[in-house]
Amino acid sequence: MRYWVTPEEMAKFDARAIKAGTPGDVLMERAGTSAALVAIAMTQPDQGPVQVWCGPGNNGGDGLVLARQLKKRGYDVCAVLATTSGKSLSHNCQSNLGRFVQVEGKVLAPQKLKDLPDSPALVVDSLLGTGFDGELKGVFAECADIIRHSHCKVLAVDTPTGVNGKTGCVDPHTPRADATVTFAAPKAGLLLPPGCGYTGNILVPDIGISINRNKKQMVLGLSDAFALLPDRPVNAHKGTFGRLLLIGGSENMPGAPQLMSLGALRSGAGLVFLSVPLPAHPFISGRIPEVLGSYFLPGDYTGLPKPDEFDAIAIGPGMGNNSATMKIVSYILQNWKVPLVLDADALNVLQDPVSQLSEYKGSLLITPHPGELSRLTKCNVSNIRSMSKAAAKLSASSGAVVLLKGKPSMVFNPDGGCCLIPTGNSGLATGGSGDVLTGIACSLMAQGLKPFEAAVLSAYVHGLSADIAIEHFSERSLIPSDVISNMGRAFRTIENGSQSELLTPGGKWRSEYAY
Repeated sequence: MRYWVTPEEMAKFDARAIKAGTPGDVLMERAGTSAALVAIAMTQPDQGPVQVWCGPGNNGGDGLVLARQLKKRGYDVCAVLATTSGKSLSHNCQSNLGRFVQVEGKVLAPQKLKDLPDSPALVVDSLLGTGFDGELKGVFAECADIIRHSHCKVLAVDTPTGVNGKTGCVDPHTPRADATVTFAAPKAGLLLPPGCGYTGNILVPDIGISINRNKKQMVLGLSDAFALLPDRPVNAHKGTFGRLLLIGGSENMPGAPQLMSLGALRSGAGLVFLSVPLPAHPFISGRIPEVLGSYFLPGDYTGLPKPDEFDAIAIGPGMGNNSATMKIVSYILQNWKVPLVLDADALNVLQDPVSQLSEYKGSLLITPHPGELSRLTKCNVSNIRSMSKAAAKLSASSGAVVLLKGKPSMVFNPDGGCCLIPTGNSGLATGGSGDVLTGIACSLMAQGLKPFEAAVLSAYVHGLSADIAIEHFSERSLIPSDVISNMGRAFRTIENGSQSELLTPGGKWRSEYAY
């Protein structure tokens, strides 16, 4: 598992590595070389010149290492040094400026921008690092604007210039990157909105800096998702991959349980059994040939299938916020003990959430969106900080794992652990997306994952499917069926990503991974 850090924490870990015997210039060489490898993957020498925009600090030094590495490999590279005086350069930046000049690298001052080569194939943003706080002014604003309007691929070193590495706040001059290489650990500002919308693909190479493990600051990356995938034995049968029961739907909302069922099927479930209230049955029966089905009278829990025949159960999508749903949910919480997922109306009907959730005898996962979390906790959830605090408190007091849906989605464990999910985009902000997620989570629990593991992997797969889908069309046109259609590609991407530095995709450049 990876861990995110604040800029202040990163500075301490960096200093600790230097004190332990790794010189700062060695760390910079590793960082710049790692970024250069990404640049090489993004463009070839014959595709056009590369512009590297360097600030006076260590972020600029990383960029100058990158420029030197590209120059040695035959690229046409020009470094733009965004400073008015050589005396303002950090020691390591000054040192790497000299090394770049020694390999006959071309360096321009901001006053000489008319000499920049036309039509660059790649622009590298290494103006300011994750310690940026405030607003871009003067030469930095001017340079950032030029990068922003460059009309080519952009690679950000550690962070796009203008993104606050702690809060995710963004300056109006901030350029959008197609890829961001951030070192040792992802910084908080790259994962929080609106900053997360400027990073593109986030890659996190190891440059030899150890990061403290903080269970409250976990973040799932591609290789972490791979490690959580359930095994697929070659001699498996449908019972190997779990039997799950899905309960949901109503006459007015017959689509929700179908989306839930398709999410479960596409995430590897062995057998999916869907039980719906009788009024919904004519609209659902037989629509998905791979799903077995039954019905029950609204509010009559005696008509439900026997829970002991299943490995996991999910309830809620499309049932309606009414007394009939309340009776079913209350009965299940009081009497069943199979691993359970509660979503949507199964959460809306809870009268005393902490007490009712606490009485469930089995493992439990709940998947609220911010509005549902507000109703469950009676808390103001106007920002990420307040939502996180409310969700963590609910998880600790109820014993349930809480998957708080949003951007970013976050998963809270009763032991105090929290994992941030970096995948997903605004196309998921449409009715039915959560139903698909519930099916994925229940499927993974039926395949043997614990609720916390199932929650983080299901949210990552769900978001990754959406990210892959928008390669082909706009976020504004994304619907839940598109997410389901791309789940196979998402799983293939994870299966190929066991050694990947990719934390999450988010840009137009896709060549770092395949599906």
